[in-house]
Amino acid sequence: MRRILTVFLLIALPAGAYYHYVHYTSHTGPHNPVPEKFDLSALPAKTLTFFVSDEGPVQYQAGDNFASVLSQVQEAARVWNSVSTSDLRVAFGGLFTPGTPQSAPGGEIVFEEMPPGLLGLGGPTARADLAQGPGGYFIPITRAVVRLNRDLTQRPGPSYSEAFFLTTLHEMGHALGLQHTLTSSTMATDVTRATSRAKPLDDDDIAGLSLLYPARGFAERFGSISGRVTLGGQGIHLASVVAIHHGGGAISALTNPDGSYRIDGIPPGQYLVYAHPLPPPTQSGLGPANLVLPTDPDFRQVSASEEAFEAVFFPGTRQAQNAVPVSVSSGNLVEDVSFSVQPRSGQSIYGVTTYSFYGQMAVKPGYLNVGSGSGTVVAYGAGLTPGGGVAPGLGVTLLDGSAALAPGSFRAYGTPAFLAFDLLFNFASGTGPRHLVFSNPNGIYVLPSGIHLVQKQPPSIYAAALMFEDGRPLVNIAGENLSAETRFYFDGLRAPVRSVNKESGIVTVVPPPAPGGYQAVISAVNPDGQSSMFLQSQSPPTFSYEFGDQPVVYHSPAALPAGSQGLIEIAGVNTGFTEGQTVVGFGSSDVTVRRVFVLSPTSMLVNVAVSPNAQPGATQASVISGFQVSSQPFGFQVLPANPRLPVLNVPLVNAATALPGVSPGSVAVLTGANLAALGATGSLTLRDMKEGKDVPLTILAALPEQVSFQIPANFPIGPTILKFSNGMESALPIAVMIEAPPPVITSIAAAAGDIAAASRSLRAGESLTIFVSGLSDDPAGDVAAGKVKVEVGGVAHTVLPAVDVQAPEGSFAVVIALSPLVAPGSEVPVTVSVGTRVSQAFLISVVQ
Repeated sequence: MRRILTVFLLIALPAGAYYHYVHYTSHTGPHNPVPEKFDLSALPAKTLTFFVSDEGPVQYQAGDNFASVLSQVQEAARVWNSVSTSDLRVAFGGLFTPGTPQSAPGGEIVFEEMPPGLLGLGGPTARADLAQGPGGYFIPITRAVVRLNRDLTQRPGPSYSEAFFLTTLHEMGHALGLQHTLTSSTMATDVTRATSRAKPLDDDDIAGLSLLYPARGFAERFGSISGRVTLGGQGIHLASVVAIHHGGGAISALTNPDGSYRIDGIPPGQYLVYAHPLPPPTQSGLGPANLVLPTDPDFRQVSASEEAFEAVFFPGTRQAQNAVPVSVSSGNLVEDVSFSVQPRSGQSIYGVTTYSFYGQMAVKPGYLNVGSGSGTVVAYGAGLTPGGGVAPGLGVTLLDGSAALAPGSFRAYGTPAFLAFDLLFNFASGTGPRHLVFSNPNGIYVLPSGIHLVQKQPPSIYAAALMFEDGRPLVNIAGENLSAETRFYFDGLRAPVRSVNKESGIVTVVPPPAPGGYQAVISAVNPDGQSSMFLQSQSPPTFSYEFGDQPVVYHSPAALPAGSQGLIEIAGVNTGFTEGQTVVGFGSSDVTVRRVFVLSPTSMLVNVAVSPNAQPGATQASVISGFQVSSQPFGFQVLPANPRLPVLNVPLVNAATALPGVSPGSVAVLTGANLAALGATGSLTLRDMKEGKDVPLTILAALPEQVSFQIPANFPIGPTILKFSNGMESALPIAVMIEAPPPVITSIAAAAGDIAAASRSLRAGESLTIFVSGLSDDPAGDVAAGKVKVEVGGVAHTVLPAVDVQAPEGSFAVVIALSPLVAPGSEVPVTVSVGTRVSQAFLISVVQ
């Protein structure tokens, strides 16, 4: 490692934003942080998979269970995976047995006794040597572990609680490479965290992950701010600098030893920027804000600057109304947003938690209904109530002025003392998160998203009843403040809304599969962030599954050799396999599930890849569908490698487009190893799933690493099984998808009417309606929301609602606003895609 850090001195790296696990490249400036992160090139399909220890927690509250715990882990992985500006994908891989040998990078979730005051722990536990990627040098994380409390009767509480979910999400963020932040986001500590199941990630979380693993176009879509924080001309190390947006999120960075900082990943807009000191640590061995301190080239921790300083807004004022806004635009850097701060004397304010009350139920952070005209906030934190009374000179304001402090409303009560105060609302108060600024004679403290303003009461559930539709179980939910926008969760799994009865208000949902006798806690979450748990956490509504026996699962085959890829067919009894929701795993990061094809609730085709470095031996096999958990501790065997075995890679590539996705009549390219044997003739078949027979196909060309063949024009659409032999050895069968033909752009219309390739030139901001046929491969003709992707000149565009647009019969209308990032040209290509099905380019003319 000493050799690695010596190399650091010879390279120049960009300064990092947010705060990750970092190592400085030199003892003196410029300080270039080198982050720890997973190497995407070492992860299959850029996906980090988390496996959960089969030992599980040892103690539960009444009504809690291991299947509920797994549902929360699955949801946490889904949330991190949903960050579209990150190139890292995150998956839940089922169960594993601790001690299983693993050579490939991966993540683990285990359950341990937590020290007093800790809700969980997470972070990298093993690292490789210095590596270089597209974004510069980094230290690869090879193993990360999340540690959760083995006693769920203690904090953060039962698995169905929002606190448990947010703790799991937070610790998983540490495992991905993120440290604490002071912006009330998910990566803030529980003291100030203001995220919820309704909005589980805030801008700072998204920026932090995206900076480690940037997706294409990330830098061009967001802006940056840089500067320096100094005290008496000397740089301050580990000062927090925050860009905060009225009614929105906050994004932060910590300063380097010379006081320099750079905040990247800022959405375009107007921001107030402030610098503030970090709070003291609450755990021994850690830096301020419980950070893992950076290290220098000699492996020594680099401590934070010790002298306390006053928090100030740019350009150097305590008063938010005197702050100078900073305008951030896409792809641009605003420089020299610098702070010359002053020493602080006396008691500071920090670590403030806010609450509101619904009856006797406390909600964190506070949610206040503006329709009531006023609301009470209860707060607890250092410097608010020293000695049990209200601090002298204490003040509270809202950053945007959307509510006012009621005169004389400060009061302290309880032991230890809490602070209570009242806010007065007006017609312009609006809704959403609001940032609080606390002040005393010694300085200010900014609490992003300190309260949330709402216009309705929280949702509540008072009944859930089973019904059947065409033999499929559904659940009718009755309550208050429920709508089609309400999200319903059974423990940690979302139950999609099937319909809403406008007269009765009853909402019908599709429950996750579960064995008979299973009892799930139901919660409702509205878009404003309020949850039915605000009112019902002490006695939450439940739904009991009275139908269904315990699931039984069979794998065939139950063994694959190291270095291979092959098909495992899974058959189930009393199972509810569901596309996109059933998790299949083999208990090791060396055994990767590449794709799952659900044929029916009791049948699946699963493509599995085994690492060449996997040790022969047994691993755990698990299938989790909803709350149906089937596991076999020694259910899968890694066999010794067979170097002669042909290895097939999926997916198939379309020879015409060079992209994944093949359809009937297209020429497919199959890649792999050992695909051609000297003096032997290969063979290839596809299974006709309707007829149940293998159809021989003619191989058009064969090379050791590539084979091409044509799919018959009348071949059925859907998953099928491909079998191949190089004439000497037969490959393991593999499942492939035969797609519907790609969509076709028939025309594009602008405000002036229908346009063709060169009819007139278009400008940025213009609304375009793209008419597309063949967009859906669903027999019902539906296209799932969010599945349609549009690129113009290689620039991804957001699909907008098609309001009052009439599409020709058999076509779909796709609406976009032409992005200013599209380069001008007379033949700019437009493509529309759904999954791997990409249309041929339609050419338009674009001018500046």
